[in-house]
This record gives sequence, structure tokens and C-alpha cells, in this order.
Amino acid sequence: SSCVERARSTGRMDRTSNATRKKKKYEKKNQNRAARRNAAAATRKRARDDVDAPSEKVVRDDGDTDGGLSTSYLASLDEGMKRAVKQNRKRAREAQTLLKRAMKVKDVKFFNRLLKDFGNDKQYGFAKEAFERISRVGLTPNVYSYTNMLNAATRVGEVMEMRTIWKAMSDAGVEANEVAYTVLVKGESQNGHIDRARSVIREMIDCGVEPNQRTYATLLRNCVRYGDVKNASKCLEMMRERHASLDATVCEYYIKTLCGELMVQQALDFIRDAQREGIVVTAQSYVALAVASSLMMPDADVAANACRDARATLDVDAEKSAAKAGATTRYDDDDVEDPDAPSKSVQLFLQLRAQDASREIEEVEAYMRDVPLARRKQIADKAMKGVGRAPNVRIVGEDEAERPPNIAGDSDVRVEVCSGHGDWVTRKAKQDSKIQWIGVEMRRNRVAMTWMKALRSGVDANLALVCGMASDAFDARRMPVNTASEVYVNYPDPPEWVGSSQVLINAEFIRDVHRVLKPGGHLICVTDDSAYAMRMCRELYKARALFIPDHPHVDRPFVSGVPEDYGSSYFDSMWTLGNQRDRYFLRYLVNK
Repeated sequence: SSCVERARSTGRMDRTSNATRKKKKYEKKNQNRAARRNAAAATRKRARDDVDAPSEKVVRDDGDTDGGLSTSYLASLDEGMKRAVKQNRKRAREAQTLLKRAMKVKDVKFFNRLLKDFGNDKQYGFAKEAFERISRVGLTPNVYSYTNMLNAATRVGEVMEMRTIWKAMSDAGVEANEVAYTVLVKGESQNGHIDRARSVIREMIDCGVEPNQRTYATLLRNCVRYGDVKNASKCLEMMRERHASLDATVCEYYIKTLCGELMVQQALDFIRDAQREGIVVTAQSYVALAVASSLMMPDADVAANACRDARATLDVDAEKSAAKAGATTRYDDDDVEDPDAPSKSVQLFLQLRAQDASREIEEVEAYMRDVPLARRKQIADKAMKGVGRAPNVRIVGEDEAERPPNIAGDSDVRVEVCSGHGDWVTRKAKQDSKIQWIGVEMRRNRVAMTWMKALRSGVDANLALVCGMASDAFDARRMPVNTASEVYVNYPDPPEWVGSSQVLINAEFIRDVHRVLKPGGHLICVTDDSAYAMRMCRELYKARALFIPDHPHVDRPFVSGVPEDYGSSYFDSMWTLGNQRDRYFLRYLVNK
């Protein structure tokens, strides 16, 4: 009996220890599941942050979720918004899948391809995550990793992060190549740091890395944007020192820079030199010359000849495009696209460029034909001062920028922010000369274009221009309290990613507009970007003590589409040509 009892006791002990082991195994399995769920939740949160798609929450009766409108509520009001949210979440899921795959593959080349794709798609959050995971799996980033990460930061305008990445690459002992240097030049110059960008090229040469054609063209393109003739000229001198050949693109940028500052004779001399060297002068170069010379040389044939040459060049370009589009290749039988054919986005850009050039030619020809010579000479006298010294233009950062625009105290003042090429605001100014308009634009070349259009249209008396950031333009020194009856924001650049530091419609801007508007005034915003429209609605909802929606017969934070009589702009025409027809109209009444 004692043996039986011992056997039973041993069996009970075995069963107890087995049960304990099973329990511990089950608990560990549950812990692992919980860890995986938490990791997946964190990844989904990063994905939502990257595409600016917050988690869908149940909207309370007042429509508020944590002080703003939920994405799901706004998307339920518009098909375009709903479609964009789905696309963004799909892109996020695909990005997560690729990141998981990269962790399994553990190949730096695979990570580099991810960095390149995320950067080109402006998915900067995912690019940062991919770059961090290179080290996490025990790999070392190479020059291509850093270059792709530089490009990702540059494409979303994060110049400080770009500089941090460049320093990290230098500290890691990774030598930069010509592509990395070119990306750095792009990032610095497109943010207006032209001197710094040119010094990067000098540093590049000192380090034994030869700049290529794209490096010089990148600097010159931004000299056009900021009207920097000095640095454009120094860039050409540098090219000649290095025996780098000039091409049509480089020449076009230099001609546009000269013409933007109305340096017509210098542009003419440069064009003649380029033609002698066998360089093809583009239609856009001739158009820039036509616009500038029509204002500066009213009794000469320069503008007429430039229009003629521009038309002839456009015809040649159209024939070449048609020939390329109609050509058959050996790939036709396999239903494969010609690898040399431009992408649809490039074709759209070239088509828009040609249309814009044709429109400019027609406007110059109409001006030379319809405006009497005596009047054109009067306009030429005004143009002689240049955009920087024009009485109706303020350049933020220059001596006279602290003075507000010349506005009569009892005027009906209306402001357009993001005036772009000036089509919309000059048209509005011409419709009613009693209304005083102020156009705000950060790029100097666009301000110059608007000023030239204002001179030709005869609206320089009731159209003032401010060149600078909106926050600077709405400074109390430049725009006093209760100045405007309406503030328009037309097609602002949407933030490139959710963490972007470059966002126009934010709490600070809304407070500035509230201060500038008169009682009963309105803030009107128009955008074609559904994600930005949702962000605008949320920001304005947070500021509901300052602004309230004011859409006739519609109790919504926005309206799909714009009023028929609203008017068109360059960017509106561009998106329409690209078959992007979603428009969002926000009209808010100031609460004073």
C-alpha cells in the first residue's frame, strides 16, 4: 500500500509540474502576443501621423474630438476627402509592409530603395523610420543612404533636418558624391539661402568633387525665384572657370533672372552670345524677354521680335512632341511604353508651360497693340525704378519694408495671400478700381510678374504688393488692426508631411488675420488638396472664438467647389489641366 501511495503521490506531482509548465508557457505566449499588438499599434500610430490621418473617433454632438473635427466626420461630407483618406491609409499600409520586409531581408540596398521611394513620395516619416532601422538590424548606412535621406528632407522643405543629416554623414566619415552635394545645393537655395548654396559648390570643388550640369542648374533655378542676379552671374563665372558647357536650361534660368529685374539689354547681349555658341534659346526665354522689353522699350521692336521668336520655337517644340508621341517602336507589339517617352506628369508640365507661354505672348502683343505709345512711355518711366523701388511694392527684409502699403484710411481693402503669378488679384483689381487690393507672395519672381501685369493692366494704383512670408506681411508694422474687409488665401502650398514646420493656416496665422480684419469681415480659403482642407477646418474649428463658418444655406465647415464668379488663377488652371477637379471653399466670418 505504501508503494501505491508513493506512486500516486509522484503522479500527482508530475501532473502538477506539467500544469505549471503549461501555465507558464501560456502566460509567456500571451505576453508575446501583447507585445506584438503594442508594436503593431505603435506602427499604425506612426503611419497615421505620417499621412495626417488621425484615428477615427466617435464625434460628439458638437462635432468635437479633442478640440477639433475628426477625419471620419469631415470625410463623410465629401467624396474627394473620403477617397483621399482611403488612399493615404492604403499608402501607409503598403509602407508598413515594406518596412517589415526590409527587416527580414537585412540588405542596405533594399533600405536605400525604400528611402528613395519614400523621399520621392514625400513620405518623410516613413523615410526617417527606414533610415533608423538600417542601424537597428546591424547594417551601416552608406553614401546612398545619406543621399536619399537628404533628398527626402529637401523635398519636404526641412532645411534644418537636411543640415543635421549632412553633419551626421560627415561625422560618420562618409564622403559625399556629386549627387549628395547637388541635393544640399537644392535644399539651401530653394529656401532662399543662395549665398550658402554657392559656397557649397565651392566646398564641393575644394573637396575634389566636380559639379555637374544639374548642380549649376539647381542654383540658377532658385536665383530666378529670388531675383538674385549677383549670384546667377557668379554661377556662370564659376561654370566658365570649370570649363562647364552652358546648355539651353542654364541659359533660360539666367535670362529669366535678368528679365525679372528688367535688365533687358544684358539679356539681349547674353542671348546673342548664346546663339553664336550654338545654344538653342527656349521659348520661355523669349517670352521673358518680350515681357520685360515691352515695359522698358516701348518704342522698339524688341518685344515684337521676341514674341515672334517665341511662337516659332513653340511650334518647333510642338512638332517634336507630336512626332515623339506618334512614333512607333519595337515595343508596340508587346504593349510596352517607349522607355524614352516622358512620363505623364512631365508631359502635363510641358503642356502647361507651352500654354502659359502662349498666353503671355498674347498679353504682350495686346499691350503693344492696344495701349498708345504715349501711355506705354509713361509706364516705362514707372518700370525704370524696378520692382524693388516701386512705390506700391514692399520687400520684407529691405529698408522700406517696415512701412505699410500706401492705403487711404477709408478704403475698402482686400488681401490675397499666395497671389502666385498675379492673375487672380490683377483681374480683381481691374474689375473695381475703388477697391484697394494687397497681394502677398513669398517668391520675389512672382511678385515681379504680378507687378509687371499690374503696370500693363493699369491697376498699379489700387494694387499693392508685399514680398515675404504671410506672418511677416501681417505684422502690425505693415498691416494695422482693422485694415481689411476680406482676406483670401488661394491655393496655398499644402504641408508636405504631418510634422512640417511650413504650414500657412495655423493658430498664429488665424490670430493675425483676426486682428487685421474689420468687424463683419471674412476669411476665405480655397484649396484643391483634400488633406489640407481638412486641416484648415480643424484649425478654424479650434479658433471658433475668433471665426465661425459662414456658407449661405449650408451648415458645414466647408463647401465642395467654388462659386462660379470666384475667378481662376494660374494654379487653378494647372490643376484643371491635370484633371484634378476637387475644390474646397471655406468662408468664415470674423467674430469681433
